[in-house]
Amino acid sequence: MTHADWIFSGGPVHTMDPAHPRTDAVAVADGKIVALGADAADWRGPATELVPLRGKALLPGFQDAHVHPLAGGLQMLGCDLSGAHSFAEYRRLIAHHAQAHPAAEWIQGAGWYGDVFDGGFPHRGQLDELVPDRPVFLISHDGHGAWVNSRALELAGITENTPNPDGGIIARDGSGRATGMLIEHAADLVSALIPDPDQQHIRRALLAAQAYLHSLGVTAWQDAAVGQALGIPDSFEHYLALDSEGLLTATVTGALWWQRDRGLEQLERFKERRAKAQGRFRATAVKIMVDGVCENLTAALTRPYKGHPHEVGMSLIEAEELARITRAVDAEGFDLHLHAVGDQAVRDCVNALGLPRREGWDPRHQIAHLDLVDPADVTRFAATGAIANIQPLWARQDPVLVETKLPYLDETHQKVHFAFETLRSAGVELAIGSDWPVSSPDPLWGIHTAVNRTAPPGDPHARDRRSQTEPLLPAEAITLGAALAAHTTGAARANRLDAERGAIRVGMTADLVVLDADPLAAEAKDLGEIGVDLTFAGGQPVYSRARHGVLPTVLAQ
Repeated sequence: MTHADWIFSGGPVHTMDPAHPRTDAVAVADGKIVALGADAADWRGPATELVPLRGKALLPGFQDAHVHPLAGGLQMLGCDLSGAHSFAEYRRLIAHHAQAHPAAEWIQGAGWYGDVFDGGFPHRGQLDELVPDRPVFLISHDGHGAWVNSRALELAGITENTPNPDGGIIARDGSGRATGMLIEHAADLVSALIPDPDQQHIRRALLAAQAYLHSLGVTAWQDAAVGQALGIPDSFEHYLALDSEGLLTATVTGALWWQRDRGLEQLERFKERRAKAQGRFRATAVKIMVDGVCENLTAALTRPYKGHPHEVGMSLIEAEELARITRAVDAEGFDLHLHAVGDQAVRDCVNALGLPRREGWDPRHQIAHLDLVDPADVTRFAATGAIANIQPLWARQDPVLVETKLPYLDETHQKVHFAFETLRSAGVELAIGSDWPVSSPDPLWGIHTAVNRTAPPGDPHARDRRSQTEPLLPAEAITLGAALAAHTTGAARANRLDAERGAIRVGMTADLVVLDADPLAAEAKDLGEIGVDLTFAGGQPVYSRARHGVLPTVLAQ
């Protein structure tokens, strides 16, 4: 009999397997789970490593169904504003970064929040004071806008006479001059001038992102934009390279980026990419942007924004064309990953996903974000069999929502905001994605908000009393069990990994996380304070808090 490499025991094991939800021991051999409960002891051998849980909880490794690791890693290595939430802190971080990189041709970064600025938008003059001599390009935390200085506008040739590009808006002052806020595809006017980071920098960014996600217990994810997208370089070849070198310790599903200015001919390249990615990295989905976001009035709504009677947002792909694209993508055996924030965009996606079923084809189509869903579309959504890819950390009354989003939504729209329980109770499957670096990828923070509809205590972007104590539409909270499932088995299904990962069951790959407290024994208000002690991916340790970070398998270069 082969002996186990690892045996975990001495604490609650939440398997996320409805047929056998809890046990107290797990044996792992050759990267697979080989025994549970009392049977695990039979696998002990002279070289078996024992992992005493000491009452701490063991769960399947978390999966993230919608994340942007390269963007997150580049942000970590650049002028990272994501840990701050004040204009004074932004000023300090930008000035420090510029001084620390005197030879940098461009100052680049990301992570700012609009609610810290008067009127919700930053201004070029605020950057001109800090960096007058070099162009600055700072992406907003949600990735739907950029803050640039006068030098960047000058290099891009943006003047009072520059028209708004297709799918974008150049914010202007009363005299028509660009303010330095570039919305959606208007940011491309500047980002197109920025040289791509060198290959080693991209590699470092992906490894940094992987290490960070492992430290939060995340062992697999769906990269929601593989391709030249959103001002971020194409990560496809980098994933392949890391995989071939044994450095990709996570399991990654790539959602290939749909270029809206091109047609169905893209599918041939997508099929070639899918054929090349057959290891830990697999390219089995296609990502399509259908609209923008509510904060800058680009999410597509069924009726006008409050206070803007002629503005219903942007449909980046018209409904008829979207239906044509989804039919073609589905016919080629790809899963669809559709970005839809506004209720009109969601409706267009639901209509487009009314696809004929084919024998032998088990699609994992999903609609991501779903800020607003018209109640009339919920039952139809469920009938499509599509997955609701939710970002629960957004579903709280934080300053971003209250000050820069809710003022644009009428009372009826506000009542259908992040309707998680409505979707779940209608039979729609849920999968959790963080959308990092838009928001934190910490699964326990997301689970806390999904259950409480308030912010976790440690979130720097929601420290006010309302964020922490006044739930957003509390009837839309989901149970802890549903939230844990959405971050494990649900996300695994969305990522097309559920045959091998996402649950603790004999024969499954040993992607595991040890939490420092048992979430099922904790009070709901304390869920966001639970941390990660150990993360295993493919039966190997990739993170240990006791060793203050990532183990050598991840640090290898």
